[in-house]
Amino acid sequence: MKRQSAHLFIVVMLAMLGPMASQSWGDFILWNDESLTVNSFHSQGILYDISRAFIVTGGTVGDLRAHNSSTVDISGGDVSGLNAYDSSTVNIRAGSVKETLYAYDFSAVDISGGSVNYLRAWNSSDVNVSGGSTTYIEPHNSSTVDISGGDVTGLNALDFSTVDMSGGSVYSLRAWNSSDMNVSGGSMTYIGAYNSSTANISGGSMAYFSASDSSTANISAESVNYLQAYNSSVVDIFSAYMNYLEAYHSSTVNIFGGSMAYLSAYDSSTVILHGRNFRAANGLVLDGERVLGTGILGGEWFDGTWWAVNIAYNEPTATILTTESAPKPFCAKYPRMDFNGDCKVDFADFAIMASSWLECNLVPQSACWE
Repeated sequence: MKRQSAHLFIVVMLAMLGPMASQSWGDFILWNDESLTVNSFHSQGILYDISRAFIVTGGTVGDLRAHNSSTVDISGGDVSGLNAYDSSTVNIRAGSVKETLYAYDFSAVDISGGSVNYLRAWNSSDVNVSGGSTTYIEPHNSSTVDISGGDVTGLNALDFSTVDMSGGSVYSLRAWNSSDMNVSGGSMTYIGAYNSSTANISGGSMAYFSASDSSTANISAESVNYLQAYNSSVVDIFSAYMNYLEAYHSSTVNIFGGSMAYLSAYDSSTVILHGRNFRAANGLVLDGERVLGTGILGGEWFDGTWWAVNIAYNEPTATILTTESAPKPFCAKYPRMDFNGDCKVDFADFAIMASSWLECNLVPQSACWE
């Protein structure tokens, strides 16, 4: 009798714990093309296939996971942690992701409002930011971040990733490990290129820029208060107002335009000023193309603009040169439809596209034109 009572007690407890265990694992699971509007609390949600979840005002999800091309739309409420896998999509217009948002494997994140605390993207995922506020973004493994608006506190691009910025503000923007950054607008406080990365800056303003570790930079921004080049990096400056420009550790700086207040060269670095009608004053000496000592150097850029700079430091191991060689064109950003890689889209690219027109490799072939 006691054994039967104990057995009955266990059955009742399992019956009670079953729904609780299920709820703790997944308050909702969506399959196929199912959709759900979330306006209350859920500890966890899981999406598969092409399902869709709408998080609205009043909705809260502790842990949300999207798989297999599913979509999460956040227009209110909040999510603590969100993982997007396998070409899934996350759209954030309002509300918040309070802790972490991870995007994997060709997933896409679009932020036009609301707030995100910590965002990481892996494996060719895409992040678009046009509004809202994001504390930290970190793309990895050939992922892409496009910023046209909003506020970002920190962004570190790693491992062949790309950052395109045309607006908004980023307090700290850095590219590492052969990553690329293309900046055409917006405002930045700190920006840096490291470990063979590339920075093409054709607009915007920044307080501080540094290039290090064999990185490359092309700069034609509005203003850079403080610019430093380190460790065999190469910086080409076409236009920008600069207060301080410093070159260190075998780096090379080519200056084709803009204006500077102070220029300093240290540690076997090389600074080359490209222009004409060079003048020296206040103890500075021009020995052919070589600039010796410190003082005032002036001249004319090839666009006819006159300039003058104070050579504050010119160490004996460093080299400052003047030359009348004109700048070579460079590609600030390759257009998306530039098939032949010449930095422009013209009939040559159209011919490449047309050469494959109506080509279809679907099996069966009858499916090509259905």
